[in-house]
Amino acid sequence: MTNKFSPLDPMAMWRELTAQWEKSTNEFANETMSSDPFRQGMHGGMNASLTAQKALGELMARYLTMLNLPTRADLQVLGEQLQRIDDHLARIARAVEGGPASSVAAAPGPRRTRQPPKAAPAAPPATPPRTRKPPAGKRPA
Repeated sequence: MTNKFSPLDPMAMWRELTAQWEKSTNEFANETMSSDPFRQGMHGGMNASLTAQKALGELMARYLTMLNLPTRADLQVLGEQLQRIDDHLARIARAVEGGPASSVAAAPGPRRTRQPPKAAPAAPPATPPRTRKPPAGKRPA
């Protein structure tokens, strides 16, 4: 970099020092991360983390089972069963309504989100026939 700052400008000197420090730190980090010992250390750390996470999950599952509470796996299985029941009920509703029943519609498909039923269009209210006659003796003025 060219020195375009005056020797009395402390912020310019600070920026220059920070830029040099960043450059040297990046070079050192790139050299370090490209070495085999660093990669092996990161691999070992990830393995340790995954092993601890698995052990904690198993411990929590045993604890929840002991408390007679559902685990995450239990809730996932329950959710899948509810989705199958919901799909089955939708097929029954289509069959009752007289919708097209094809083999494609009956086959289990991808998981769908539950949507509220569409509201039927409102029919105009039926007006009763006008049968009442005005009194014979009174006429409007």
